[in-house]
Amino acid sequence: MLPVRPFARTVRAEVMRAFSAAGPAPTTDSIAGALGCEPAMVAAAFDELAEAHALVLEPGTHRIWMAHPFSGVPTVHRVSIGRQTWFANCVWDGLAILALLGDGMFDTRCAGSGEPVRYTVRDGVVQGEGVVHFLVPAREFWVDIGFT
Repeated sequence: MLPVRPFARTVRAEVMRAFSAAGPAPTTDSIAGALGCEPAMVAAAFDELAEAHALVLEPGTHRIWMAHPFSGVPTVHRVSIGRQTWFANCVWDGLAILALLGDGMFDTRCAGSGEPVRYTVRDGVVQGEGVVHFLVPAREFWVDIGFT
């Protein structure tokens, strides 16, 4: 990740706090309200964070598409802890949400067969069967992060 200014780091921390609270993807307005600043300042920070690969914006907008491990849009990768739910970008991110927030369930679908797959995390231990396969080498993730 490229270095970012302190305000952009503060914005990123607020984005992560908002996602962790299981709300919808935060907006420039919601982050500005939480931080007591102008939405334009948050939009500039979003641009800086996107340039640094600290979050991904929907093309041509300031709407958050991804703030790894959280997805700002619905996906087939759904994490549940109690009654709270989050969307993840992939299996790796789904398990990362559970590592960050605590024990729960991760439901997804097999990319090959379309069959449902469930992983449960209890006491930090992943339970379930399956193989996580990365089609793209990590060094190439950001060539097309939406595909990766």
